[in-house]
Amino acid sequence: MRALKYILLFVLVFIIGSSIYVATLKADYDIKSTKTINVPVEIVFNEINDFKNWNNWGPWLEMDSTIVASYPEITSGVGASYSWTGKEGVGSMKTISVIPNQEIIQQIDFGTGSTPEVYWELNAVKNGTELTWGMRGKNSFSEKLYWLFNGGIEKNMTPMYSRGLELLNNHLLKYLGKYSVDFKGIVDFGGTFYLYKTTSSKINLINKKKVDMFKNIDKYMIENAIESNWHNFTLFHQWDEKNDVAIFSTCIPTQDKPLANEEILAGYIEPQKMFKTIFMGDYKFSKIAWDAAYEELEKQGFISPEKSEPFEVYNIGPKNTIDPTKWVLEIYIPIEYIPVPVVL
Repeated sequence: MRALKYILLFVLVFIIGSSIYVATLKADYDIKSTKTINVPVEIVFNEINDFKNWNNWGPWLEMDSTIVASYPEITSGVGASYSWTGKEGVGSMKTISVIPNQEIIQQIDFGTGSTPEVYWELNAVKNGTELTWGMRGKNSFSEKLYWLFNGGIEKNMTPMYSRGLELLNNHLLKYLGKYSVDFKGIVDFGGTFYLYKTTSSKINLINKKKVDMFKNIDKYMIENAIESNWHNFTLFHQWDEKNDVAIFSTCIPTQDKPLANEEILAGYIEPQKMFKTIFMGDYKFSKIAWDAAYEELEKQGFISPEKSEPFEVYNIGPKNTIDPTKWVLEIYIPIEYIPVPVVL
């Protein structure tokens, strides 16, 4: 009986001592991970601001495939929320503060009694977005006891945030690489007047040169009250991949023959039949559409005359949306029908 008393006393002392020790453990925590995401800050913000997107890259899905998310009507911006169930239990999260393209603060509830803050900090940098994902809060007594026997909250949670940022980067890069090519076939192009500037360039510098050339034409049109009646386009006079050089004109169409000068010239594309292709995606992938268009028009029994001048029209671009997967480029290639040889 005395031995039992000593055992009970020891257990009581151990419990009291352990409780005192746990109570003295640091309660506050701030766990975070930072990574440069190779994507513009606006696109990163739009991705993380909507809870429905999180299933595309959430690291917890690698640890628990049983997780099922539920979404209310509002899933982005202040007041957005979602909840989940999984083998580890249930939880929910809501967005309480948003500064577009800079910061998102959310509140998470694991059902343990405490509601820590999850936060995102975004900074635009040269290569994309410096993104920090973290969680800060204060552990309750039971949470401190749990983490004491499970390696600590920092050791368990930091790798998850790091993995999540890696998955997010991979997902967005894959998303931005999406494009589509749609052959519209033979169309009657009605012709157009246009103002233009012409230059030659190494092929990889064309896009850089086009920016200033279009700006110069825009400025001239504003100064002379000339209005455009269609989308800007680039007319290709010569394309020589062997020597890495192209001769091209940046063009802005007008309703009637416009006033020109020595620097900004006026031109006209005659009405003619053309093979039209629509490319949707980042313009840097547009050569894929050009190659496919030439291949397809030959399949359909046409050729492009040797001295013809095809052009690409910028239907939707960076001025319309930051998302390059929604950019639209129209390709027009002059064509001739290939006569079918008559076998006698």
